Amino acid sequence: MKNLAIICVDDERMILDGLKSALRHSIGEKYLIEVAEDGHEGLSLLDELLEDGYEIPLIIADYIMPGMKGDELLIQMHLRVPKSLKILLTGQANLEGVIRAVNQANLYRYIAKPWQPSDLDFTVNTALQSYFQDQQLAQKTLELELLNKAYARFVPTQFLKLLGKSNIQEIHLGSEIQQEMTVLFADIRGFTSLSEKMSVQDNFRFINAYLSRMQPVINQHNGFIDKYIGDAIMALFPHGADDALQAAISMLHTLQDYNQTRQRPERPPFQIGIGINTGLLMLGTVGSKERMEGTVIADAVNLAARIEQLTKTYECDLLISDATRQQLSPEQPYLLRKVDQVTVKGKTQAVTLYEVFNADPAPIIALKQQTLTTFETGLTCFHSEAFSEALTYFKVVLQQHPQDTLAQRYVAHCQQVLEMMGTQIPTILIVDDMPDNIRVLFVGLEEAGYALLVAEEGETALQIAEVEQPTVILLDVMMPGMDGMETCQHLKANPKTQHIPIIFMTALNDMPNKLKAFQVGAADYITKPFQYEEVLARVKTQITVQRMYRHLTYRNKELEINNLHLKEKIQAQAQANLSNAVCLMR
Repeated sequence: MKNLAIICVDDERMILDGLKSALRHSIGEKYLIEVAEDGHEGLSLLDELLEDGYEIPLIIADYIMPGMKGDELLIQMHLRVPKSLKILLTGQANLEGVIRAVNQANLYRYIAKPWQPSDLDFTVNTALQSYFQDQQLAQKTLELELLNKAYARFVPTQFLKLLGKSNIQEIHLGSEIQQEMTVLFADIRGFTSLSEKMSVQDNFRFINAYLSRMQPVINQHNGFIDKYIGDAIMALFPHGADDALQAAISMLHTLQDYNQTRQRPERPPFQIGIGINTGLLMLGTVGSKERMEGTVIADAVNLAARIEQLTKTYECDLLISDATRQQLSPEQPYLLRKVDQVTVKGKTQAVTLYEVFNADPAPIIALKQQTLTTFETGLTCFHSEAFSEALTYFKVVLQQHPQDTLAQRYVAHCQQVLEMMGTQIPTILIVDDMPDNIRVLFVGLEEAGYALLVAEEGETALQIAEVEQPTVILLDVMMPGMDGMETCQHLKANPKTQHIPIIFMTALNDMPNKLKAFQVGAADYITKPFQYEEVLARVKTQITVQRMYRHLTYRNKELEINNLHLKEKIQAQAQANLSNAVCLMR
């Protein structure tokens, strides 16, 4: 505890001696009582005591003094010791001076001279009691603030404010409020595979390094983190969807910056997926009296979590619901494209999802904007069950933007559905550098009813095969540049084209070349000069095998369409077509 001192200032020495004697009688030896005969001496005395480490609970000053009056002195002292209480002591006080001392110097009381001993005794003791009570209150307030700050690490202050509570001690089981909010879920992609390569300590360091970068971004956009779920974040935005979406875009930019520091094998870059939804939430406390926690309960929360999970399916970094899109300010430069209509489990109405691609690299943004109308037209056709037309539009998108994973997904869906329903015309890709060979094959296969694609060298064949997904590839072996063997190896190494059967066409009919062809992945082998009937028969065989393989694959793997109503209609139609085909075979 600090040493305590009381300062008395009066220009009459007799008054000072009497005051000091009266104080000593009233408060005992606990306090050092120092006196000064004018204002300047009083200020110097105050500075000396503070320098020596004294605490000054009380200052008593006369009002009428030469030079600096009492109110002016107390104002000057108040600037140095604002918490000290002040008493003005005089028989000729000016009302304006008293008011000035009250307003500017924390004047505790005014006592007229000559004072009554009992009045002085009561005033000094109550002043000291008040001073130390204020100190105790300030200390308790500080402790409460520190406690609240500590609790805020576990229960956000915004959560308390939404419940109308000022501190954690006011929270009780069942506190709750209903309000429309926007919910954001963010999750690290492939966290399990990342964590398997790290120690337990490194796992915690990695998660904390990531989360410590994301939390300030969320707070900067008027949101708060409701909870951490392992490596996942659930955040709430009470003031609007724009806050949530701008936070999400900033989170992706922040991740891009963070990934610049993760370029070593033991620190690889990583991606996150973010899902956002807006709706009515019930925010409150659940649990028991001994153990409770704050949470939000609503269908809107479950949908936000489901949307985040779908970022993996659609390979999009940021997806929002239509409910969120409708709440966005039209003045904000958001870049959006419609992704799908999904039917969430337990719901009857489809939910429209949008990709927000503001955080994509500039070249990708340009390509997505360039193909936006074509993509969304294809999406409309897809959900109108015009799958052939949809396939055409999505292929046009891929011609301009071959890396568009969402368009690739829809091309695969359209082809899958058309094959299941028996309406897909088989497509043959002819790869040959000899125009005469191409002409003969083209005419014959076109008459047989096949759709045809042509490439005169290997590089072009790889690009066409990835975008168009032909049913069968007729591949010449001897070509300039990348020959047929190398082309076949590339096709089989690409997950998007490895399933396509390849029939080699070549004049090399020796056994080593035939063996090599099958080793690199060929399904069949035709020797030149070929007979057209043989080509047609071998193509038909591979198409039949491919159809049987795909039907088996579709049965083993459920059709990956998130609109449950559309999926049921497709599967019902495919089953009907299959039944009709079986009846005709009988």
